[in-house]
Amino acid sequence: MPVVDLGEVTLAYDVSGPDDGDPVVLVCGLGQPSAGWHLSMVPTLTAAGYRVVSFDNRGVAPSSAPPAPYSIDDMVDDTLGLVDHLGLPSVHVVGYSMGGWIAETLAWRHAERVRSAVLIGSCNVGTSWEKAITTVERDLARIDPELPQWFSAVETMRYLPNTELQDDSVVDTWLALIGDLEPWPNPGRLGQYEAALQWSLDLERTHRWPRMTVPCLVLAFEHDVDSPPRRAREAADLIPNARFVEIGGASHLGVFTHGDDVARVVARFLAEGRTTP
Repeated sequence: MPVVDLGEVTLAYDVSGPDDGDPVVLVCGLGQPSAGWHLSMVPTLTAAGYRVVSFDNRGVAPSSAPPAPYSIDDMVDDTLGLVDHLGLPSVHVVGYSMGGWIAETLAWRHAERVRSAVLIGSCNVGTSWEKAITTVERDLARIDPELPQWFSAVETMRYLPNTELQDDSVVDTWLALIGDLEPWPNPGRLGQYEAALQWSLDLERTHRWPRMTVPCLVLAFEHDVDSPPRRAREAADLIPNARFVEIGGASHLGVFTHGDDVARVVARFLAEGRTTP
């Protein structure tokens, strides 16, 4: 992967699709490697003729991990720095989970650079669950103990629907797939959790929703405990020119478990011309 040096941080990135395609920037969620976008989203969007940019946020290798803490604003600046490096005057931006917070803030702070924003599993007033689990994860990262082998796998699987966690075959399959992942190291882990907790606790950010001008797709998942559909719909109702879509049967991991469905919804939104050049 090519790397851009932005001074405080270096970002590893990838560009796919035709050079003359409308540019779409994909922004990862907390701890997410950008390779996850290549399962469904990148193939779908490039097949539709888009030029797709994906990258690893600060704190996730092979991008660099500056000292913690990070902020969502830091990662907005990183994203914009990459867009500038690629010489893109304006882009569509698609963000998942924490990446949705980055996309939302980018659309607010730099509306002239964002043609449209897709906010996946992210656009809502912070829930009590989200604040509690993020506080625990942040504090655990501060302690920085040696973590057991299955920690990363169980940390991911907790977001599956409860009915799936009751199915041994589902759990065993996930353990076989990701049970040997190495725990996410500091300072990237602590840095991103500090950013996530700061965002979840901030209610002032919700006051800007009625004043947003960028066309938005708010995409929610039926069983998402971090960004429940009811909360996401409430947020979408406050954003002018926003569309709300819920994907049934999916949890917060819907980008991966229902990747084809998510990618089709995103591609359809971009194709409908609900954007300004």
